[in-house]
Amino acid sequence: MTTVVDNEGHLHLPTARVTAGRLLFDAAEGADQALALGAFCLAVPEELDVEPGLRFCRSFYEPAEPGTADRYRGHREDGHADSKLGYEDRPDQVEQLQLESHLWSRYLPEEVTALLERMKDLTLDALYGVFDVAGIPEHDRETVTGGARQDTGLCYTTVNHYRADLSDRAGIVEHSDSGFITLICTDQPGYEILHEGRWRPVRQEPGHFVVNLGDAFRVLTRKLPRPVTAVYHRVPELRPDGAAHHRSSFTIYMGPRYDMMLHQYAADGTLHEYQGFRDFSVEKSKKLGYEFHSRI
Repeated sequence: MTTVVDNEGHLHLPTARVTAGRLLFDAAEGADQALALGAFCLAVPEELDVEPGLRFCRSFYEPAEPGTADRYRGHREDGHADSKLGYEDRPDQVEQLQLESHLWSRYLPEEVTALLERMKDLTLDALYGVFDVAGIPEHDRETVTGGARQDTGLCYTTVNHYRADLSDRAGIVEHSDSGFITLICTDQPGYEILHEGRWRPVRQEPGHFVVNLGDAFRVLTRKLPRPVTAVYHRVPELRPDGAAHHRSSFTIYMGPRYDMMLHQYAADGTLHEYQGFRDFSVEKSKKLGYEFHSRI
């Protein structure tokens, strides 16, 4: 199995698409490459317009306009009282808003909610497609996800605004995602993966999302014949004089609930509890240098 690194040092991720609810890779080696890298590109359905999401990225942190009901703005000041996540000023260049899926219609513009719901369905199909590739039995999938198909697992969006005027900080600090899968939409290059000991910029495929596989997959499959990598990734520092100063991204994240246990298969294929997901996440936050969500 080979991974393509071009003459400019860019990493080319395997590409896939969802057709009739099934995850299909475009090349014979694509599925194995995706598990080994912990990442792949997923085609954006032709009918899906991501512009409302990017517009929201570029405005959510702006002050609300008095006398208007514009849900695109004012989210830095809004306490989002019903969310356990909400707005966060991170230690890197990113300020972000995270909202659980059941709250999208309450806090977000209608067209943004509709986009996220469609992306949520796509992410769920991709998640179960990776379960197929990794050999996870169907009867275990709702247990390990907390009921992703029943919409009782953890699903939220993360909306990112990069503040390039904050110098000497990473764009997004190097990390792996904690859950199972993250679907990423961005309008600028900048995503990098640690591959074979070197940070490699990823060649952005037009018309594709980037999909990250995370720690919940790594823990679950580590002892199985086809383990899944939790991709280690980052966005380097953005300069205020470059086009990337205006970089925007938003995601769909799916993982276990914080009140759940992470699970792991033994070498004989039996499923066991591993660690509480909240404890796992708190420990990880400390290592990355930021505080875990205080409401959880």
